[in-house]
Amino acid sequence: MISANEAKNIIIDSTILLDPEKVCLIDSINRFSSEDIKTKINLPLWDNSSMDGFAFKLKENFELKNESVNQFKIVGSLFPGDSYLPKIKDGEAIKIMTGAPIPYGANCVIPIENAKTFEIEDSSYVLFTTEPKLGNNIRRKGSDFIIGENIISVGQKIRPYDIAKLAANGIAVIKVYSRPKISILATGNELVKPGMKLNKHTIYDSNSLSIASMVKEAGGIPNIIGIAKDEISSIEANLRNALDSDAIICSAGVSVGDRDYIKDVIEDQGKINFWAVNIQPGKPFLYSHIQGRGKSIPFFGLPGNPVSVMVLMIKYVIPSIIKMQGDNNIHPKTIIAKLDEQIVNNSKRNMFARVKVKNIDGKLIASPYQNHSSHIISSFSESNGLANVPENCKILKAGAEVEVEVFDNSNIL
Repeated sequence: MISANEAKNIIIDSTILLDPEKVCLIDSINRFSSEDIKTKINLPLWDNSSMDGFAFKLKENFELKNESVNQFKIVGSLFPGDSYLPKIKDGEAIKIMTGAPIPYGANCVIPIENAKTFEIEDSSYVLFTTEPKLGNNIRRKGSDFIIGENIISVGQKIRPYDIAKLAANGIAVIKVYSRPKISILATGNELVKPGMKLNKHTIYDSNSLSIASMVKEAGGIPNIIGIAKDEISSIEANLRNALDSDAIICSAGVSVGDRDYIKDVIEDQGKINFWAVNIQPGKPFLYSHIQGRGKSIPFFGLPGNPVSVMVLMIKYVIPSIIKMQGDNNIHPKTIIAKLDEQIVNNSKRNMFARVKVKNIDGKLIASPYQNHSSHIISSFSESNGLANVPENCKILKAGAEVEVEVFDNSNIL
């Protein structure tokens, strides 16, 4: 039996990145870049106006109170997309729209709301009602990005804001790490799929759907391949349908019961990295690699108890799935909180107790869920973290500080 940390290190050290693939920009959201991406153009491409207004050449002796100076002849207009860029002379102004290029010779833009227009004979003129300054309301070429600047790094998660940067640089396709295809198998003669009719002494398979939802949330592509009977032939037949996967997750059948055949089947098909971890819940935990179609496939054999499944998924399986996709932030966030009630550990193993962490007056307080049984699914709806109780620590008293792995931070400010 190995320690909780040993199990984590073995899994993460043996997890490999999946091959990159090219995807269109919109499909790269929440994926992880497999390449450094540099800017191809300056942004903005040219000096342009940040306001609807008037572009003109500001002289050093300009004073608002000097009416002879504060009077500009309107000689044209500029719109975004105009191909012709005029040159402006002293005493002239060009009406300009937001985003239009600054005309040659202009060094200032005054917003339209700070200007007054009037007619003299057949010509239009403008004067300004606020004091202009050199460079006002001009977006300079390259003020956002310059050619060759790095805008995306390897391993960076692509967010909507990054999509904007990439699109503004004319990039339509990028390379990201592939999403792992995860096959999910449940075992047990007593299991039926949700939606089917229960018979005497049968129960619904909740593990497959909880595993699939966690895989999907982590960016993987889940595939529930079925429910195997507690027979070696049934387990082997179902596993054959998973050999194109990037990982396989199986629930139940990994302990020492008379019909727990997972370990026997896996020993015949691959190498067992470990079996049994010194944790509570989740001691019967098997990690292996089996031979697929030309590759070695990670195999996670989880217990049948729903709480054990979710704890092991949070601590071990999900970090591996995340790493496959190129993310470097693979583990749940760890915080230090103060217990408001004691936790009793009767197992003598390294216990990961469900707790609910709240921010109360700036202090993180952890409230333990009192029923630590491995079948209490409802405990997870009342929890947002796993408190680390060291092995051989029978009681962690109220008021003690405890390390908590947070799996849901939505209620922690």
